[in-house]
Amino acid sequence: MSIFSRIFKVGQATLNKLIDGLENPEKMLDQAVRDKSQQIRDAKKSIQECIATERQTKAQMEKDKTEKFSWEQKAEAALKAGKEELAVKALTRATEHEQKAKLLESNWQQQRTSVDSLKKDILKLEDELAEFKRNKDFIIAQSKAADVKKQIYEAKAKISNKDTSDDLMARLKAKAERTTYQAEAAEELAETFEGGDSLEKEFKEIGGSGVNVDVQNKLDAMKAKLGNA
Repeated sequence: MSIFSRIFKVGQATLNKLIDGLENPEKMLDQAVRDKSQQIRDAKKSIQECIATERQTKAQMEKDKTEKFSWEQKAEAALKAGKEELAVKALTRATEHEQKAKLLESNWQQQRTSVDSLKKDILKLEDELAEFKRNKDFIIAQSKAADVKKQIYEAKAKISNKDTSDDLMARLKAKAERTTYQAEAAEELAETFEGGDSLEKEFKEIGGSGVNVDVQNKLDAMKAKLGNA
């Protein structure tokens, strides 16, 4: 069964899945409409031939019925004329036409049933095609919406799943932060252990000459006492 035939047979739910697999839904659906229209035209031509055969069979059946009646009339006429042997021949011919008419009537009934069934099938196909044409634009819009939704989900998936470049950036960022912390630690150590008198360093940190004012006064007084002595 071709893809176009399936489109006209599946239900709505299955149809949505089917269209998802089409590369170009609009072109494919247009082609499906053309194919189905051609299929209906071909079917109508076939039915025309069936109808012609059915009518031909019916006409032959009616002709044999007429011939049967005619030979029966001839048989009666032969009997009235006292020609019994001729009447028998006429009745024999009438019987032959009667049998042919019965056989043709059976064939004609079958042909008539087939033609009626084919007509119903074509009407059904035409109804399906008409409904499909009405819904085609909706189906195409639905398919395009599904494509957009698919693209959105694929984009989200790419964002949520980190690739190699994302991992590399994260590692480089972490390394840069670590290097910064190491530099700050080195600076702290350099300031702490830069050498020299630690006591003098402490005085430098508080400013001045490094000697407390009170201690300086006491020192001056001590020098003066020693000098006087």
